[in-house]
Amino acid sequence: MQRKYFFFLLTMLAAGFVACDKMLEEKPKATVMLGELTPNTLNQTVIGVYEPWTRSRGRLWESTIGLGFELMSEYTDGGASQQSWSNYNNVMSNPNALRDPWTTLYEAIGRANQLIAALDANTTLSDDLKKPAYGEAYFVRAVSYFFAVRTWGKVPMRLKPISDPDNTALALSETPAIYDQIVKDLQYAETALPAKFNGGRATSGAAKAALADVYLNRGDLPNARVKAKEIIDGRATWGYDLEPNFQTLFSPTLATNREDIFSLKFTQVLDRGAFLASYWADSRAQAAGFSVRGNKFGGIISQAPLVKNWNNADLRKQWTLYTTYLVNGVVTNAEVEAGSYDIRMGKYRDPNAPSDTGNGNDFYFWRYADVLLIYAEAENKLSGPTPAAYESVNKVRRRAFGLPADQASNVSDLPAGLTMAQFDDMVFRERGYEFMGECKRWFDMVRTGRAAALIGEVRAAIPNPGRKPVPTKFLFALPDIELQNNPLAK
Repeated sequence: MQRKYFFFLLTMLAAGFVACDKMLEEKPKATVMLGELTPNTLNQTVIGVYEPWTRSRGRLWESTIGLGFELMSEYTDGGASQQSWSNYNNVMSNPNALRDPWTTLYEAIGRANQLIAALDANTTLSDDLKKPAYGEAYFVRAVSYFFAVRTWGKVPMRLKPISDPDNTALALSETPAIYDQIVKDLQYAETALPAKFNGGRATSGAAKAALADVYLNRGDLPNARVKAKEIIDGRATWGYDLEPNFQTLFSPTLATNREDIFSLKFTQVLDRGAFLASYWADSRAQAAGFSVRGNKFGGIISQAPLVKNWNNADLRKQWTLYTTYLVNGVVTNAEVEAGSYDIRMGKYRDPNAPSDTGNGNDFYFWRYADVLLIYAEAENKLSGPTPAAYESVNKVRRRAFGLPADQASNVSDLPAGLTMAQFDDMVFRERGYEFMGECKRWFDMVRTGRAAALIGEVRAAIPNPGRKPVPTKFLFALPDIELQNNPLAK
């Protein structure tokens, strides 16, 4: 029964979406046999490939990962209700810690494989229709495996649909082979996808940004620099730029903005939204203007060096962190937990959502700031802190201080004369500030070899160091559902 359930999850097609401008719309709301692709059904089938990523209660990026991986950052603490996420070694040894994300992730991979196979077999659709559909399927598969390889390391690399629920055995692939396939898929996607799409679908720019990030994580700095530079030099093709206003950038109602390269689209509809605004807020969430409900699932540690040394004039700090708020015109202390965290995080805000399952805040995979910082990091490590590397990171810093991104400023710009190592530390620091709450920090800590040292610094600064044990593991255990259904997953 478990194996047939697993097979069903891998092969089922998209459930209907509620119609909304901010979401991928599926009309008519019906399942589609992939062997019967027509111009009318192809678009809805492609949309169905994305659906597991954004499924409410899917326990993927909108929930378990959106909360848990952020709580694994050195500057966060989950408090009483989420303390397990800071116990790195235990949570990463627990085979069921990411059971639901694993199932949902492989459902997305299974749907992508089904679509690819159906397109291969189809002889009636035009190449103009098939090519971008291939691109989206390869994009979803590649990004899913990119998350998987960084989270679990070796995983079964399924590249074809499972045709027999009693034949799911597949050996784990080595990480270099997984990365090779990710790159291959994204290289095709960047040539097949259009420059513009509506409603949270992959574009050629999204595929290039994903490639730049993949190369960076793999340590292929020359190609990371090349891909980031392609986006920077050609940003007019996609309309990318830094969004000067953080209210616009993190709006719960706007469909997109010019910084958005690829994001998961959520909407203010019951059970069709994200959870992040509610997860981080406290019991006065709505009155304070952050969410319709506050779960109080964690907060920020003020003594963490990244936070302690953050310039108060930085608008990112003002937008992201708070210790007080106005309730009926009265300045009121935010609720914190003594001995764990003493600052709340408010990057995601939607007090007008219909429920805590209906927050409209989108979740970014990549935005233009990512590209600038990837380029700055790669350029510096390859050629030292060149003027181009400085300019790339300084654009992000100028926006952070409310200044024009293209104009040099003594207020925001990094000091001249930094060594390669010093500049690299500054870029890493900027990534911490820029992407706080966006679930990038843990992966950055691991890929740069900084995780143990950073957590050690926090342990030395907090009154209860046992809340942040130094990690000895950096990959999660494979979930039981895979071990039970795949006898070769060892």
